[in-house]
Amino acid sequence: MATLKQLAFRMARTPASGSLVRFGFAHADRLLPLTSVDRSEQAAIYRHPRPVYGTFHHIAVPLRGVPDVFALAHPRHAVLRADLFALIAGARQRAPASVLVNAGPRQDVGQVHFHLTDDTPFSDAVRSEQLTWPDWDEAVRALTSVPDIQERYRVGFSLLQDAGDPRVRLI
Repeated sequence: MATLKQLAFRMARTPASGSLVRFGFAHADRLLPLTSVDRSEQAAIYRHPRPVYGTFHHIAVPLRGVPDVFALAHPRHAVLRADLFALIAGARQRAPASVLVNAGPRQDVGQVHFHLTDDTPFSDAVRSEQLTWPDWDEAVRALTSVPDIQERYRVGFSLLQDAGDPRVRLI
């Protein structure tokens, strides 16, 4: 029999639950069935409820409802982005980690979230040399100017920052 945590995670992965998940992170994150690792005023890092990468797998999540990486790029989220990316940078200083954000069909839950892991996600994927940015903020803000980004979104893509590398690349 499934536990309440397992049922909540299954429900969060359904397309119809996006609004509910965003509401939970924005207004009741401490009630979610997640273990908090670190937090700031506008973002939090949790242990991933179903880790699949490395010996540690965490997720960094804005504490406001933000459906995807494109919404996060909006100018109204500039302060939120700065806080979220500072929290991620602090975590990477304490423990080297790769950081990954998924988009389109690769994003399971209707709230943007960044995976932090000591593994190398998509190790076999080609790291784009053309679609590479110096940091997360520039990468997220530049996405809308990528010529075929809507087609890439439809099939799914990820942005990845490998451990020890400050650059963010489209994969």
